[in-house]
Amino acid sequence: MNRWISFATVLAAVSLSPGLVRGDDRDDEAKKIAVKVTTAGAATFDSLNASAMAAYYVEDARLSLVTRDGDDFKTEHHNGRGEVEAFYAKLFENRETIKSYNDVAAARLLASDVLTIDGTFDVNTLKPDSPKIPFHQVRVKQGDKWQILSMEIFFVPAK
Repeated sequence: MNRWISFATVLAAVSLSPGLVRGDDRDDEAKKIAVKVTTAGAATFDSLNASAMAAYYVEDARLSLVTRDGDDFKTEHHNGRGEVEAFYAKLFENRETIKSYNDVAAARLLASDVLTIDGTFDVNTLKPDSPKIPFHQVRVKQGDKWQILSMEIFFVPAK
């Protein structure tokens, strides 16, 4: 019993020590980074520039699009920056003025250079019926940039 009390005391002392990053602080830091990078990403998306969008991805990134057709789900994968750029080029073929927005629901630093982001992408806030598309990103820090390692986009309207 004394061993457990000692362990609990040490654990409490460590968790309250100044200078250590607490979970809440890391969550706040992750959320700030996530909002910054997804806001920049939305602005780039609005430019309809496929090459600029692809530049956010690491060279061997994976972009996955999950769609629903009735009861069936389909996953389309785009591997590597070249395929990602081709995906965005096709997406931007029907050009129109847009103002997109990313709503970050959760962000977590898995390591100082690995970040996960979950949120919803509003394709065009200028239209009231604009789809709100859930996404999950894994980003890695390369130099001073947070590059996308993988992105999953879920276009799965309710039945």
